[in-house]
Amino acid sequence: MNQKMIDVQVFNLGCFLQDQLLPKQLKKLRQHNLVQLYIEAAVIYCYRWSTWLNPSFAEAHYRLARLFQKQKKWQKAATAFEQATKSGCSKLADAHCNLGRVLFKLERYEESIVALNKAIELAPEEYWYYRILGDVWSEKGGLAEGIKNYQIASQKQIRNTHPHVMLKLPTEQHLSAPNFIIIGQPKCGTSSLYSYLTQHPQILPAIEKEIRFWSFKPNFEKGLDWYLAHFPAIASEQGLITGEATPGYLDSPPAADSLLQEFPHMKLIVVLRNPVDRALSHYYMCTRQSRDKRSLEKAILSGIKDVNNKSYLNLFNNCKISSYLKRSQYIENLSRWMELFSKEQFLIIKSEDLFAEPATIINQVFNFLGVEPYELQVYSNKTKNSYPPISPSMRQTLNDYFRPFNQQLEEYLDRKFDWDC
Repeated sequence: MNQKMIDVQVFNLGCFLQDQLLPKQLKKLRQHNLVQLYIEAAVIYCYRWSTWLNPSFAEAHYRLARLFQKQKKWQKAATAFEQATKSGCSKLADAHCNLGRVLFKLERYEESIVALNKAIELAPEEYWYYRILGDVWSEKGGLAEGIKNYQIASQKQIRNTHPHVMLKLPTEQHLSAPNFIIIGQPKCGTSSLYSYLTQHPQILPAIEKEIRFWSFKPNFEKGLDWYLAHFPAIASEQGLITGEATPGYLDSPPAADSLLQEFPHMKLIVVLRNPVDRALSHYYMCTRQSRDKRSLEKAILSGIKDVNNKSYLNLFNNCKISSYLKRSQYIENLSRWMELFSKEQFLIIKSEDLFAEPATIINQVFNFLGVEPYELQVYSNKTKNSYPPISPSMRQTLNDYFRPFNQQLEEYLDRKFDWDC
């Protein structure tokens, strides 16, 4: 077997490990950190061996780069993407774009801009290339250039999602404000809801579902025009609306205060899920992302202890302490928002209803937003993940923990959620 055949065989072995074996193992083993590390190490070895045997093996460089990018090894990813672009991989525009993204992470802004402009040159209709370029310019301090690229991204995005719509030419003096915001809650179906809503012919998407402006200080400090540039430029006579969905807003008191000052009449949508299921989904998301290596039992029981002792810090910005539990205690933060905004500005959706009767619930949302009824062809769950059933004793522990918070919520809203059933 000659060297060229060997590099292909080794590359194919890496692809098999990454695309077939790894997903199967992760699906079987939720506590999978070591399994993932070992398999990914073997995949990296295969791709590196392939590139050693054939330094111009572009696809091996590209896949190696994507894996390093997933692992947040930015310098290694940048080197591999550079090799992929020099070797002329089949996904050349994507390789330049991702090279720009990892260079952005490394704060090599000028090089990032060059790489992203090359991606745009190769694929000028890919709207997210402009969106990422806008992020780089904004972080570099070129807000005007950043806003310009966001507006181009919005124009190109709407051309794909709503081809019947002709947007007005955007300028910094004619930026459009959102008509609604989905403010909460994470792991409750907000991605699916936003996808459903933006398929309506009268509802245009922002260039990014989660803009994280009102709750994330570095974004907030970029100013209101930076935020508004993420939305399509809509003329008032067009009868169109737009909005975003950042579920972390609900847990952020500064977000509520700042939004009230700028948009006191904003329509607000909240999605709430059985708190036990939300907490479990949150935990398993963090284990998939290797951000929590504890067992479920340890994470939950230590979380209950931390909450009871009030010994947690930086609660809503990580998966390591008690955010699984606190983010499922809906009453405290929801009541704060409702003290600032009138109850008529809120639509509160139960996740279980959304997925059991999506057409009915979505048309209730359309009515709340003041647009015509509309029937989607497909109502797919955008973030559906499976995880193993928990023990009856652990579920009972969680049910007992959340019961008083659920009762307070039902009394406050004068509405039954029946999550204990």
